[in-house]
Amino acid sequence: MSEDRKRKYLQTSLVQKVLSQNSDYVGLEVLKCSLEVPSHLDGFMATIYCLDVTLNNKETGKSSELSLLVKVMKGDDKFRRESLGLILFPNEINVYRNILPTFKELLASQGADIDATKWCPRIFFAEQGQFPEYSDQYETILVMENAQTVGFKSGPRLDLDEIHLNLMVRKIAQFHACSYALRLIDNEKLNQLVESIIPLNFTHDGKVFFESYDVVFRATQKRMFSYFASKRDQFNDNGIYADIERLKQMYGDNPSQLMQRCLHKDDTYSVILHGDYNRNNVLFKYDGDVAVDVLMIDFQENRFGSPALDLSFFMYMNMNEGLRNSHWDTVLRNYHEELLRCITEITKIPANDSRLEPYNFSNMMSHLSNFFIYGAIIAVKFLPTMMGSPEDVAEIVHYFHNDIYADEFEQALQRAGGEEADQRVAGVMRHCSQRGYLKFLWK
Repeated sequence: MSEDRKRKYLQTSLVQKVLSQNSDYVGLEVLKCSLEVPSHLDGFMATIYCLDVTLNNKETGKSSELSLLVKVMKGDDKFRRESLGLILFPNEINVYRNILPTFKELLASQGADIDATKWCPRIFFAEQGQFPEYSDQYETILVMENAQTVGFKSGPRLDLDEIHLNLMVRKIAQFHACSYALRLIDNEKLNQLVESIIPLNFTHDGKVFFESYDVVFRATQKRMFSYFASKRDQFNDNGIYADIERLKQMYGDNPSQLMQRCLHKDDTYSVILHGDYNRNNVLFKYDGDVAVDVLMIDFQENRFGSPALDLSFFMYMNMNEGLRNSHWDTVLRNYHEELLRCITEITKIPANDSRLEPYNFSNMMSHLSNFFIYGAIIAVKFLPTMMGSPEDVAEIVHYFHNDIYADEFEQALQRAGGEEADQRVAGVMRHCSQRGYLKFLWK
């Protein structure tokens, strides 16, 4: 009965809200409406409906199709609290209702040649609160354009090539540049936006706050440390094994404290982040087989912190070892080039102005190096699942939803992806050590 109630609201009242809140759809009548949940869009914590609406313009007699995606929270109140859904999803709504519109106003007021309408799919409705016709719970409801209808789709499942990476790094640079520009010309506005973000911490008052993540971090780091111990002879060169052992001694029992350390904020380099920036949360447009554009989606883990958190996430998750070795610095230079271009374009401050000195290449790279461990640990957590079999993934999802403390959950995390995943994770940590990204932990 509750599902019928939800479906009725989504196909009736919600559709009318969408039409009334978007000026180019006001006055159109609904001829037909269909609603389905494609299995490939069903996520850990959200249900995503495909809502297809046939509309009629009574003045012209012409009909049109509107294809939408509707994103709502999954689970009962207990699940939402334990999974921090009541932080994640309101923060995403805040991005679409508050942060992105503010950035767009900034770009328009400064006459900047940066098109923020190309950052994300069009948003038709983004609200949170009580929706009595839908449910008795506190809800977030996000309605966006189905970008597939305008040629966007998911990219390669895991490994991205240089073209995909360059599109992603330049898009996130544009997004980050708006925080830096506001800091330089309207710091009060930036502070207001930051205050609107509900803090998403790994620890609070010395205790684990993100419990479900901590359980997964512990299991996957335990697996990583065990693999290094079993292959010690392969990693004795250049202090790699010593770095891993020191990491284990400092944070092996407290992975959430390590992640919390990476959330350090400052008044120079911190920006409003996507927070979960990787191949899973972007869509690509192609000309033949070549990626030509990218859209960002899924801002639930939006935070305020170092841009390294966004960069390191997708660079460690979505660059294989060969590409890391050959194009790591190129990707970082492309990021910095676009970042500085956008900062100067928005603020009209010359690139050689002393106010931009903190953001020159050398200073930015020095800052980023202190936080790139974040993406490496995220990769340790997620890569085995991404490389696992469908059966592995199904089992992990089952226990994530039903019992994160079950022995079977840890066992599934320990074996997902097998030896290939272990090797890839080890390669990530080797690279992290060789680049000196662990050094800030010893300070």
